[in-house]
Amino acid sequence: MKGKKIVSILAAITLTLGMVACGNSSSKDKEKANETSGDKKVITIGTSVISKDVLEEAQKVFNKKSSKYEMKVKVFDDAITPNMAVNDGSIDGNFYQYQDYMENFNKDRGTKLKAYGKPVFAFQIGLYSNKVKKISDIKDKMTVAVSNDNTNRALALKLLDKEGIIKLKKGVEVPNTLDIVENKHNLKFVEMERLNLANALNDTDMAIVMADVMLKAGKDSEKALAFAQEEGIVLVLKEDKEWAKEVEEALTSNEVKTFIKEKTKGTKTPLF
Repeated sequence: MKGKKIVSILAAITLTLGMVACGNSSSKDKEKANETSGDKKVITIGTSVISKDVLEEAQKVFNKKSSKYEMKVKVFDDAITPNMAVNDGSIDGNFYQYQDYMENFNKDRGTKLKAYGKPVFAFQIGLYSNKVKKISDIKDKMTVAVSNDNTNRALALKLLDKEGIIKLKKGVEVPNTLDIVENKHNLKFVEMERLNLANALNDTDMAIVMADVMLKAGKDSEKALAFAQEEGIVLVLKEDKEWAKEVEEALTSNEVKTFIKEKTKGTKTPLF
């Protein structure tokens, strides 16, 4: 009996040692796999429907060149959520707005967002109409649709001022309709979200719309009564990050410049 017990004990010890050895081997193999897998940390950059094409081109460049990070793009359908998402840490950054818009957003919402690097590209905006063929045909009491955010509304009014359709109070950096000092046609202004402005042409006499929005709505972006260039689109963060420089370099790469020039049909202009 004693002999049998000794044999059983030895067998159990051997089995236990074997399991430990296998466990150690498995653990080491897993560690080795992690070391050699080249896993990158994911960063998420938010954007809008009309800016995503440029960001997605930069994403290709970034993911090809970065050794530590992988960029994912998240598209939002409004102009508020992507800023709030950066502010609360839901996403790492965004790319869809002008610096002026961001600064006004910070004032209005109490956020502390910051622009990183220089503006990458500018949108073309135009005064469009289904009813008016030239500026001299504008009639009294016609309706004009403009964006409902401070920055884009100001750009729209400045375009009308430049064309002599209205006159704005001098020295106002971000004018609104209260800063109109002369409105010779007594135009009526309708404000709405900027991405809806192209469709507003069915219900208003004129609208000031980004050429890119017109194009994406299936309309002729080149048939405007007048054009102007908007401010540049910037990368926005809550705080400086290690990867930010790499993202900026991707956004201002030759690949992105070529894409903007050749693929956006004149609706965007590179600024680098």
